[in-house]
Parts: sequence; C-alpha cells; structure tokens
Amino acid sequence: MTPGTALDQKSSTQLLTIQYLRGVASVMVVLHHIRNPWPNLYNPLETFDMGEAGVDIFFIISGVVMYVSSRVESPAVFVGLRLIRVAPLYWVLTLCAVGLLLLFGGAKPGLALANDVMLSAMFVPHHSSIFSGTIWPVLNPGWTLYFEMFFYLIFAIGLFFRKPLLISLCLISLLVVFGFFVSTDESIFHTYTHPLLMYTHPLMLEFAAGIVLGWLFLNGKIPNVWLLLPIGFLALFAAHVVRLPYLFLQNGLCAALIMVGAIAAERSFRIRDIGWLRLLGDASYSIYLTHALTLFVVRRLFLRLPLEGVLQFASFAIFAAAASLLVGFVVYFKIERPMTRWLRSRFLTVFAVERGGTRPRLREAGSSVSVVQSAGE
Repeated sequence: MTPGTALDQKSSTQLLTIQYLRGVASVMVVLHHIRNPWPNLYNPLETFDMGEAGVDIFFIISGVVMYVSSRVESPAVFVGLRLIRVAPLYWVLTLCAVGLLLLFGGAKPGLALANDVMLSAMFVPHHSSIFSGTIWPVLNPGWTLYFEMFFYLIFAIGLFFRKPLLISLCLISLLVVFGFFVSTDESIFHTYTHPLLMYTHPLMLEFAAGIVLGWLFLNGKIPNVWLLLPIGFLALFAAHVVRLPYLFLQNGLCAALIMVGAIAAERSFRIRDIGWLRLLGDASYSIYLTHALTLFVVRRLFLRLPLEGVLQFASFAIFAAAASLLVGFVVYFKIERPMTRWLRSRFLTVFAVERGGTRPRLREAGSSVSVVQSAGE
C-alpha cells in the first residue's frame, strides 16, 4: 500500500527495504485471502492466517513514510496529494466491484446499494448492506483506507500546528485509551455499537509506531538491530502456528520488529537494488485493491472445474496468485501510474499558481513528494 522513492525531502535517501516490504506485504495479503474459506473449495490452510499481518506492515510503513516525507508540508498540500494518491484508483475499482456484484447477484440495485457506494467513496465507516455484519466498504479491502484517511486527518492537524509527531502520538493514544472503555472486542467488524468506534482500535497504534520510527530514522537513532527483520517474520509465523490469543496484537508487534530490522538493515548494509522486487513495491497498492476482484472471479471459475482435494487447492492457489499479480501490474501501469502522475502534476501546478509560486518552487515541491506519488496505502 505504500511505494516510494526518495523518502527524505532534503536528500535522495531511499529505503529499499521499505520498498521491498511493500511488495512482500501485498503478496502476504493476497495469499491470506487465497486461503480464506470458500464453499466447495478444498482449503487445508483455513486456520493459518499469517498473511493478514501484511496489513499491519502496511500501516507501520504508512506512518514512517508520512513523517519522513511530509513532516514539513503544508496541511493543504499534504491532504491534496494524499487524496490524489489514494482516492481515484479506489473510486474506479469501487465501481468495478459494484459491476461484479450486480453481475453475479451479490447485490441488488436500490437505495441500500447507492448508500453503500456513496459512503464507501467518502471513506465513511458504515454497516454494510452487502456484507452482512461487517463495516466493509463495497470494495472490501478498502476497510484499511478508513484507517489511512483518518490517520491523514490526524497528521494534517499536527502539520497545522507544526507538531506532527507530538500531536499525532497524543491524539492516537487518547483514542485507543478511550476505546478500552467503550469496547473490549478485538474485532473491528462485529460488535461495535457505532462504526466510528473502529478509530479507537489498537490498530491505530501501528501508525504511531511508524511515525516514531520515522523520527528515529531521521535522527540517526536506529540501533544496529537488523536481525529483528528475520526474527520478526519467524515470531509472526510461530504466533500463527501456535495460535496465540489476541493475534491482532501479535501481528502489530511482529510488524514493528520487522520494520525496525528493515530500517536498521539500511544502516548496516548496502542494500542491492533488485528491480523486480522494487517494482512489486511500486505496484503494491494496485495489487492490494484489485486482488479481491480477481479472486472473486477466479473462485467462481474453479467451482466449475472437475477438481477436488489437494489438486484443487494447489492449482487454485497458483492460478489465483498469478492472476492477482498480473491484474495488479496491468492496473498499475495502465491506470494507477499515469492517472496519479497527471493528477499530481495538475494539482501542484494549480496550487503553485494560486499561491503565487514560482517555477523553481514548483520543482522543489515536485521533488519533495516523490514518495507520495508512488506510495499507495
């Protein structure tokens, strides 16, 4: 969900490990949803849901990127660029989701569907009329964008007062503490009395962890603990094999260890630029948003094939993973990248003109947001 190039506005520093982790996290989420239980599809890995931690990695990456790349931006520029980066592709794919749901009978046209589409497009949490008992948008992976957009709002408030680190940490901490007094359910999808209470979920702490790591990175305070990168992944695997309680907390802690280790590795080694892995990070947002639609179609295709047991699962997993990556890359190259570049260019040009900016200042603004242009949440 967050690609990136130059992370620091004042240098050409590039954290390749974060770029690679974006790609890894997107593949983890795809594999997690491939092994989701589905009627009449054999699934020997139904209870092994380690891949869900890809979202936790995304959230911490988002915090790192926001602080390092946007800590000195004006609130207006920050909000405008983040909306351009996240919203247009999400809106396009939401309409695609509506089309598939209507085509396959997953939803019926009417006011309820129109309400779902409208609230989803505005990133407003609401009880879904399509996916009963959930607070999912029409394009269900977009539930993470509810958190992303709220975090952007908090960070923008911090930018307004020129204290993005302090204010973000304080507001997020207060919300999570408030949440402990309102609901003790670890799931954001079931028993909350109001959808807005999802913003009090401990998942919000992952953004806070990210901005703290961003501050530590910029101030050279990350110790040489690169071993935390493999240790974090091993701990995550073990937690899901043993099925420890409160796995959502284990996911966040392991994701934090992974991120600290990844940033430390940048300080300890010369990270090799691996083109295909960097490209996977670039396309991670497209892969993340499109994979649910791809799996929606592929599952229905496999239900028509005369396959059973392990052979069915293996062939489905391979085909579904390949199709999800292929569709994600096509959408990235043909829709996301050109659309985002054009919209960002127009926004920066118009904003500079309205503010009386000069062309040199515009070039400076363009370079300072290179991570935003490629950072999908």
